[in-house]
Amino acid sequence: MANSRYIEKKDSPSTIKVVLFCGSTGAIEVLEKFLMHVSQKNLRAAIVVILHRKTGSQDLLVKYLNQKLKVVVKAIEHGIPLETGVIYIAPAGYHCMLEKDMTLSLDLSEKVMFSRPSADVSLESFSYNLKNRLIAIIVSGANSDGADGAKCVSHRKGKVIVQNPTEAFAKAMPSAVIDSLDKVDHIVTTKELYKTAAKYF
Repeated sequence: MANSRYIEKKDSPSTIKVVLFCGSTGAIEVLEKFLMHVSQKNLRAAIVVILHRKTGSQDLLVKYLNQKLKVVVKAIEHGIPLETGVIYIAPAGYHCMLEKDMTLSLDLSEKVMFSRPSADVSLESFSYNLKNRLIAIIVSGANSDGADGAKCVSHRKGKVIVQNPTEAFAKAMPSAVIDSLDKVDHIVTTKELYKTAAKYF
């Protein structure tokens, strides 16, 4: 069923794998290239996208990606169930967290690193509930959001994949993650992001 828009059967909470894609300034182009590779394959994970964006850009991004991709793209709403084969986009202005029953929740608590959604908040929450079934990708961004969350992912045996700062539009975010960990699982170029992540799902 490659190259077709579909949703696989809902996984049990103990088996689902998640790719958590986090970025900020300069991340949209990287995200689009990554998702174009996803669209050409059978997606054996759920993908959740956490981007620092202006409020009001949510509908446009979801609509655009649904037109471009052959995979289902959904805007995250509070309580929406997480399913394999779907790409979820977190709205601007809310933190996004994963609950034990594999539903996504939205939160209006204070900003972290001047950001909401915050990569740190999502990385910590998702890693707590997924452990080694989380694949975290951190790409271009202008602050250090994601560094503390990446430590949680690594501690709980998830995988941390970072865009090489030398090619990132904004180096601060991937560089901070690299500096925060004793060892990053993978530091790769944009072209290598999908192939590297797909090893784990």
